[in-house]
Amino acid sequence: MKHAGKVLTGAVLAVMVALGFSGAAAAKSLADSKAVNGGLISVGIALEISEKCPDISARTIRGYTFLNALKKQARSEGFSDAEIDAYVDDKAQKARLIKQAKAYMASKGVDGSTESYCKLGRDEIAANTQAGNLMRAR
Repeated sequence: MKHAGKVLTGAVLAVMVALGFSGAAAAKSLADSKAVNGGLISVGIALEISEKCPDISARTIRGYTFLNALKKQARSEGFSDAEIDAYVDDKAQKARLIKQAKAYMASKGVDGSTESYCKLGRDEIAANTQAGNLMRAR
């Protein structure tokens, strides 16, 4: 499961880079945005599953569209680009989001095995969750 944490960390970092964010300090109030944080967690989960399960792939274009919508959501909540940049670069916030994503996956039976990732991916797709919408079964 140690490697899974590295992949998830990389997934969250990739999400943040794809959003075009950069900066240094944390904008703590963005941590309270359920829409933005939930979206980042969903993207991280979808990327993790698509990396771990050979039967599931990420919907790349849909993912980028969703990431742009998250950035727009943060702006609509009154956050400046500088505040968004600072938030997504904050290591403590990244760790918090990764921890939440791991906890969710573990609560759904992910034990580090390929089959557990595939099962969760199929379940998310079937349930039409946000993470499920960002994946497709091959």
